[in-house]
Amino acid sequence: TQAKAYEAIRARKPKPIRRNTERMLERTKAVLDELTGTVPTSEAIWLSLRKRKAASITQKFGAYAWRTLHEGYKLGKYWDNIDELRDERMPCQECGVPVESMRHILQECEVSGQETIWKLAMNAWAKTGLEWPPVTVEAVLGVGLLKAKDSDGRILKGRTRLLQILISESAHLAWCIRCEHRIASKSHTQEEIESRWRAVISKKLRIDWALANKQAYGKKALNYRVVSATWHKVAVNRETIRSDIVATEVLVRNARPRRPRGRNR
Repeated sequence: TQAKAYEAIRARKPKPIRRNTERMLERTKAVLDELTGTVPTSEAIWLSLRKRKAASITQKFGAYAWRTLHEGYKLGKYWDNIDELRDERMPCQECGVPVESMRHILQECEVSGQETIWKLAMNAWAKTGLEWPPVTVEAVLGVGLLKAKDSDGRILKGRTRLLQILISESAHLAWCIRCEHRIASKSHTQEEIESRWRAVISKKLRIDWALANKQAYGKKALNYRVVSATWHKVAVNRETIRSDIVATEVLVRNARPRRPRGRNR
């Protein structure tokens, strides 16, 4: 077929080495080695951003992390060779940092709301009784390979999903808020940032319970026990959980139960 012929032609052509990508991959491997005790391969890192089986990492975050690994976003040093825009777009004007970077956005920036976002994520994770790992840009990029373990070293599937969800969704939200401020000059209050974080996590929670519906998805449905273990002790209103329909469990206080969409309501 034409697709196979095109694939064969591309396989014969050597892939160019991107120095920025290789540098980010090596840094990600080093951080994952410190956090997990094993050094992953480059292929494992790329595949971790594409896996959808456990439904812990969304496609939007996968695209964001893929481009960040390539250092493909137009920020920081990208504007160094454009004289007309260098002084305006290369630094972070609000923080006074001469060169804006993804590390600054996720760990230091006052505009992205990262401080508030990570505080909320840490508070949610604290209810599990497990240790919160140090979150860096490299940890965010390799979040698909992070594992939550108990005191005996056994991997906890539910807590692993929760850890990956909290880190990936929080990092992507901080990036989105930064972009809204840069592009639309929109300022975000702390209350707005907190509400948006809870809305993002609550949406993920409702999707999890919807995908656990075996009546709707059959063999493709998520494991109910894993989903239950993911959100155990983290969400509120646990008495509203039902295994046969979409759960109305949310993370927002005083929220009214929503009527689930679809034919299985």
